Amino acid sequence: MPNLKIRNSKGLKKVNASQRLRTRKIVSKALWECLVEDDPDGFKEILKTNLELVNKDEFAKEVGISRRTLFRMLSDQGNPTLDNVSKIIHKLCA
Repeated sequence: MPNLKIRNSKGLKKVNASQRLRTRKIVSKALWECLVEDDPDGFKEILKTNLELVNKDEFAKEVGISRRTLFRMLSDQGNPTLDNVSKIIHKLCA
């Protein structure tokens, strides 16, 4: 792939991905987009990345699901129920 040169850096700004993934509004919007686009793998990847930045035990407790269920649904073979997805989306949007 060829290298691209940017001549004018005006308008560009640094983005801290870790900070953005801590922002509930951004994460919930991205998760919603995955649901709309029928992208369950994207949903799980975004959620996994977000959970790397927070305490998973506390998050599971706040959402109302067990820690084991949370980890199972994020596994490669995981298939979260609509009930659990709904709880997660509600928690992130509330």
